[in-house]
Amino acid sequence: MCGIAGIAWDDRQLARRMARLVQHRGPDSSGTYNDRHCTLAHQRLAIIDLSERAKQPMTGEDRTVWVAFVGEIYNWKDLRQKLETAGHRFNSDSDTETIVHGYEQHGDGIFRMLEGDFALAIYDAKKKKLTLARDRVGVKPLYYAFVKGRLAFASEIKALLAVPGVKREVNSMVFDRYLMLRYPFGRETMFDGINRVLPGEMIVHDCASRRTSRKRYWSIAWQPEEKSEPVMVAELRKALKESVERQLMSDVPLGAYLSGGIDSGSVVSLMSRISDSPVKTFSVGFGSEDSDELKHARLVSDYWGTDHKEIIISKDTIKLLPEIIWHTDEPIADPAMIPVYVLSREAKKDVTVVLTGDGGDELFAGYEQYKFLRLAQRARKIPGLRGVMRAGLALTNPKLLNSVFRYAGALGSRGTERARRLLATDNPAEQYLAITAISEASDRSALAGVRQTAENDVKAHFTNGNVIDDALKFEFEVQLPENMLMKSDKMIMAHAVEPRVPLLDAKVIDVARRIPFSWKLRGRTEKYIFRKAIAPWVPKETVKRKKQRFYVPIDHWLKESAPVLDRVFSPSMMRHGLLDRHAVQKIRDNYRQAPLFYARQLWTLLTFQLWYERFIL
Repeated sequence: MCGIAGIAWDDRQLARRMARLVQHRGPDSSGTYNDRHCTLAHQRLAIIDLSERAKQPMTGEDRTVWVAFVGEIYNWKDLRQKLETAGHRFNSDSDTETIVHGYEQHGDGIFRMLEGDFALAIYDAKKKKLTLARDRVGVKPLYYAFVKGRLAFASEIKALLAVPGVKREVNSMVFDRYLMLRYPFGRETMFDGINRVLPGEMIVHDCASRRTSRKRYWSIAWQPEEKSEPVMVAELRKALKESVERQLMSDVPLGAYLSGGIDSGSVVSLMSRISDSPVKTFSVGFGSEDSDELKHARLVSDYWGTDHKEIIISKDTIKLLPEIIWHTDEPIADPAMIPVYVLSREAKKDVTVVLTGDGGDELFAGYEQYKFLRLAQRARKIPGLRGVMRAGLALTNPKLLNSVFRYAGALGSRGTERARRLLATDNPAEQYLAITAISEASDRSALAGVRQTAENDVKAHFTNGNVIDDALKFEFEVQLPENMLMKSDKMIMAHAVEPRVPLLDAKVIDVARRIPFSWKLRGRTEKYIFRKAIAPWVPKETVKRKKQRFYVPIDHWLKESAPVLDRVFSPSMMRHGLLDRHAVQKIRDNYRQAPLFYARQLWTLLTFQLWYERFIL
């Protein structure tokens, strides 16, 4: 999958220093290109065409276009055939070379033609133009900053921090977003002055004039179609088969991560149908039937006879958090990073590529919040209910509250308060945040005194007036790339393993965007049409199994980690002044009373403190 870095000026030594900071992403070889206006550096993880001919940065016949590329292009053979017909000559069997000649033929238009997971930099030496681009969905990360008007970029933020003039300061607006949803989102990162290339976006920098422009080359168009259910199931089934088949391309060993759910189960099932030998599968658990999905993963493994390995995670792995946070660059307070990190470390012993089930929940409405929102929509139609909620009065019929939140155990002791807020407001974004926010505005004000309102940043994405449609759109365009996919990419690539996401293949997305929401969530059945499509391939028990979030037992871990908490929230660590000591202590006290709910807030603060210690102090 590789790692890249570069600067819009001539400094080969600096570019190599930046690249070494992302060497874990590509330990097989390195390469550099530079002229008076630009320097590109590349760290290679060899996947396709293992020969020296596929080394990067790569150029074409006239040596004026140079590419530093991370990822895989799954339609590269089709593109190559067309380019060869147009007269281009290829020197390797690498998908990277398709980008080089594609740019020579089509210019920036090549990005719309690429179907794959990528982050890349193209330098046009004739025009002195440096172009950055990130794949449609945002599977691969790419960051940039400006130093005296000149562009610097890298696969990971830590490489940009090696550039003289790039600051190490907290962006207070993004800090507020992080406290609200436990991950940074938007163009700006947690580092003031460092930005991310957004999914489906290109950044064009003139190295001579130092002028920069940006534009979206792709965005998803949700356009439900009126087709019969059998026709849509057939289209989805075909797309799933084709996506898995083409994402099996590799010149190195590959396998799959297998949980107990239908997403990874469907991927492993399709891999097994296509592969001539048993698929290597990897699962992770926590040593308890109540807190892991190993028995459900074994069901699929036994069904297809995979070469299966299980890794057990103990509470002691909390000590890996500083190491993990170094790889994330920004604080992402998803405790699932720990098992993914450990699982990837073990998988590296057997494979270099893994397929995962990421993306299925966002495309096919797999999360429980969609059920909550729909139940709330129905409850809000009861005459007089919203007036009762706005007045803050107790519900006269507590059964209604239980009905609205019968799936919402995670809300814990604050469920009633959140239910009132959900049912009282007419604003779709506020309804969504009543369910998903880790910390509310009042909590964050007491905790960090933040004046910006992260809620407004979410509201900007809720524009259709239908809360369920907007929630699905927000989670696909924001939560998926900046939380779920970053967790996956950075934890897996930390061990030089390439993750692939066939459920986010262009073919699958094209079908999913045309499926009406009512076919995704039908009654109490989430992913209804997805289940219909995969039914012939997976065990019946897997198809019928209800959605279960990947649960990491941090509420129990933190009970036994008092020394860690004491150190992290000690006076020396709190001297940054960004967190109110009394508000932090209140969260710790509340955790002892309601660990299931407050563990998430405490984990968010713990992750931030460790990040601050590693990157800012």
